Amino acid sequence: MSNKTLSELKILELFREELGLTYPHPLNLAGNTDDAAVMPLLPKDFATYAAGKKIMLGNRADSLVFTQDAMIENVHFRLDYGKPDQVAAKCMAVNVSDLAAMGASPLGALVHVGLPKRYAVREFLTSLTRGLRRSMQRYKFTIFGGDLTAARDFTISAALIGRINHRRTMLRSGAKAGDVLCVSGTLGLASLGLKLLEGHRKGRVSSAELGRYSHSVKRLLEPRARLALGRKMAEAGLATSCIDLSDSLARSLKLLAEESHVGFKVELSSRLLHREVRQYCGQLNPRRLADIVFSAEEDFELLFTIHAADTEKAHRLLPRGVIPIGTAVAHENGILAFHRGKRIAIKNEGFEHFGQRPWR
Repeated sequence: MSNKTLSELKILELFREELGLTYPHPLNLAGNTDDAAVMPLLPKDFATYAAGKKIMLGNRADSLVFTQDAMIENVHFRLDYGKPDQVAAKCMAVNVSDLAAMGASPLGALVHVGLPKRYAVREFLTSLTRGLRRSMQRYKFTIFGGDLTAARDFTISAALIGRINHRRTMLRSGAKAGDVLCVSGTLGLASLGLKLLEGHRKGRVSSAELGRYSHSVKRLLEPRARLALGRKMAEAGLATSCIDLSDSLARSLKLLAEESHVGFKVELSSRLLHREVRQYCGQLNPRRLADIVFSAEEDFELLFTIHAADTEKAHRLLPRGVIPIGTAVAHENGILAFHRGKRIAIKNEGFEHFGQRPWR
């Protein structure tokens, strides 16, 4: 038996092979490599209640969407600089972001909390529930229930259930050569926030400097899922493929390329970075620019492709949600990056759970 540590993607491949899930189950319209599963509803069999009235959900286009994500202390966050309410709200945003990438709307969540005894106090728990309540109000969903257990480290996990018209579902698998590659916002804020907060924790960054980059700190601790944008894109039938940018641009591009069987040509520009990141980094050479752009994590923007003929329509419908960054090309070309016509190697592929860094 080999003792070589497998990467996150290789582990997922192994799970699918060992469980006999190489091919998608017919009940999952999204296949088995997306972050969420889409299950069609049976007509007239499902209903919800709003304002005391029974509303039928079931029709031939209605589907349920299921996704799940967890956050673990000292792996995804630290309580040195993340409050319980921020951690809870971020866990919900991470899950909602997966729904946003499909164009779905959240309905409710099942939440698991693993709680060390030292945190089983009213102040901590009140803060935690405040974060959950804030997310429920922001994204318009409820909490169905869940589980509470004792744990060595604080853990929060949510299984989120959403609703979608499966005829409008945005998947990772629809891009074609010639499509325009877009991102819904600038990159790098959350990664800079992590760098600054870690520096402050270790005494290398002053409180004053931390204050100068408040947008970066807020993006890391209090991200917002692009839910409204995802729904608008799905309703308009704009995106040929879509994924959320949680781990990195490099990693997300790789997943889109694999599922759509295309390659990508990316045009690098400092305009892809948020102004606060540009301010912090100063003048960047092409190599450093590529490293930052491709490795930036947890911005939770949407990365998507559209038909070239729909570019003007996309800018009209989504004026703040379309930043063209490249084009889809033939699969054999792979993922290519250019800066002012010069090829730049992609060296950093973002966060890897089983790589060098023990936590994000």
